[in-house]
Amino acid sequence: MTRDQDTLRMLAEVEAANADLAERAKAPVWYHPALGLLIGALIAVQGQPTPILAAVYAACIAGMVVLVRAYKRHTGLWIGGYRAGRTRWVALGLATLTMIGGVIAVWLLRERGLTAAPLIFGAIVAVIVTIGGFVWEAAFRADLRDGRPL
Repeated sequence: MTRDQDTLRMLAEVEAANADLAERAKAPVWYHPALGLLIGALIAVQGQPTPILAAVYAACIAGMVVLVRAYKRHTGLWIGGYRAGRTRWVALGLATLTMIGGVIAVWLLRERGLTAAPLIFGAIVAVIVTIGGFVWEAAFRADLRDGRPL
C-alpha cells in the first residue's frame, strides 16, 4: 500500500467515525419536548406565591439533572449547549428568545395585570425550546459529520 492509499484509507476511517458519532448523538424523541416543558414551566409560574415558585424551580432543577443523565446514558456523551460551531448560534438564539418571553410575561403581569401572561408565554417558550432543541441537535450532528471538534 502506498502512502497516498494509506492517507485516503485513514481519512475514510475518520469520516466514518465522525458519521458514527453523529448518529449516536441523537437524543431520545421525548428529550426536547421535556426540556421545553421544563423551561416553559419556569416562565409559567411567574407571579405565583413564593412556595409554589420554589417548588417548581426545585422540580425543574431535578428535571434538568434527569435529562442530562438520560442523554448521557442514551448517547454516551454530554456536550455543553454553547460549544463552538453552528450550535452556539442556536443556543444563543434560544436563550435570547426565552429571556425575552420571560421579561414580557413578567412585564404584562406586573404592569398590565394580565395574570394569564406567564402561562401563555410559558407555553410559547415551551414550543420554541422544543423546536430549538431539535434544531440544535441537527446543527450538532452536522458539525460532527463535518469533522468539527466536540
